[in-house]
Amino acid sequence: MGVITLGLSEIQVGKIAADGGEATAYSKIGKTYQNTCKMTQEKAEVTEHYEEGQSAPEARRKRKKVPILTFSIMDPDPTFLKAYLGGETTGTGDDMEWSWSDTDEDIEASIRVVPEIGLVYTIPRADIEAVLNADMSAQGINLVDFTVTPLKPTKAGVKTMRARKKTATFPAKSST
Repeated sequence: MGVITLGLSEIQVGKIAADGGEATAYSKIGKTYQNTCKMTQEKAEVTEHYEEGQSAPEARRKRKKVPILTFSIMDPDPTFLKAYLGGETTGTGDDMEWSWSDTDEDIEASIRVVPEIGLVYTIPRADIEAVLNADMSAQGINLVDFTVTPLKPTKAGVKTMRARKKTATFPAKSST
C-alpha cells in the first residue's frame, strides 16, 4: 500500500560519523521558510547508438541522476553562517561577528527531511551548498538558500539515500 507524504515538520542535520557512516544524532537546522523545501530528480542522461539509416537505436544506456534537495532557512545567525557558508566567527553573544572566507570550503553533513506525515528521507552524506539570499526591502527577508546533493557514503554498506515511513518512534526527536 502506498504512503502519502504531506507537509514539512522540520529539516534535521547531523555530523557525519567518524567511520564515514550516518550521523548518530540530529538537530533541527533552523526555521525552514514556507514553501521552499523541494526534492527533485532530473531525468537520466541517455546515450543511444544507431545503425546508419535506422530510426530505432540498437543500444540505449541510461545514467540516473541523484535527487537534489533545496530549501531556505529564515533565521540564520553568525554561528549558522559559519557552519554552512564557511568563514569564521569572532566574539560572543550580541558581539559575535561572521566573516566571509575567500576560499571554497567543502561542507558535508547528514541530512534528514521529516514531513508532517509520510516518508522521512535520510541522506547520510550530503554536500551542502548554501548561499545568501537577503532581500532587504520592507516585504523582504534574509534567507540562506540550500542545495543539498547526496554523495556516496565512505562507509561500506551505507546507502546514498533512504526513505522510511514516519511513525511515533521514527525518527527520534531532534535536539533544537
